[in-house]
Amino acid sequence: MTMIERPSVPREHGAWGMLLVPFGTALGVAGAFDLKTALLLASTLFFYVARASWLKQQWSWTALLLAASLAAALPLFVVWKLWWLVAFSGVAAVLAAQPTRRHLLMQLTATVGLVLTAPAAWYTATGRLDATAFWLWLWNGLYFVGGLLYVRMRLAPVTARCGLRWLVLGFFAGLSLFVLALVMANVFSYHLLLAFAPAVTRAAAGVGRLAWPLRIKVLGWSEVAFSVLFGVLLVAALR
Repeated sequence: MTMIERPSVPREHGAWGMLLVPFGTALGVAGAFDLKTALLLASTLFFYVARASWLKQQWSWTALLLAASLAAALPLFVVWKLWWLVAFSGVAAVLAAQPTRRHLLMQLTATVGLVLTAPAAWYTATGRLDATAFWLWLWNGLYFVGGLLYVRMRLAPVTARCGLRWLVLGFFAGLSLFVLALVMANVFSYHLLLAFAPAVTRAAAGVGRLAWPLRIKVLGWSEVAFSVLFGVLLVAALR
């Protein structure tokens, strides 16, 4: 009997976090999880796994998963008339067609694309594409861009880490000043500072111990934990 090949599933913890944490923050701020958002989540997951199958040239699984993604998304257009999701889908398709590369610019582009799940989920839950959708995208994007820079610094050869540390320090210093300025202007409450505090503290501590041995599994799972913590704190800050 011929064994049926299983579909390829993305193994990167960070990428799953970039996909799901922004989605969760949007639903948390909206205070809603219903059939619409469940269908969007299903469509998003099917599409994400389909890309992994496509990269592995598993054409049958790719076609099946894309069909499942479309089937889950159709009611969002036909029943609820959420037509702006077409734009989100188009951006996702363009980014998914790009080859997977380790170049920093490509990774930054992928990060910005993955966190579009935040405004997409907000729009689906509330029917609005407004300032909150933008802020959800921006804050999630800035957090995960910072996480990407930090991980690249930690994974780099020891001789290259010293140069990357200034990029990491500069990014988080600029991020902290930007958030502080908005808090001081009463655009957001001080809770937004608390949402970014763990990531800023981690980055500062990481820069101070660049010569320490790297434990990749610990780094990966700590990123997951920090991402979930950020999501919870961001919801508390924006609700």
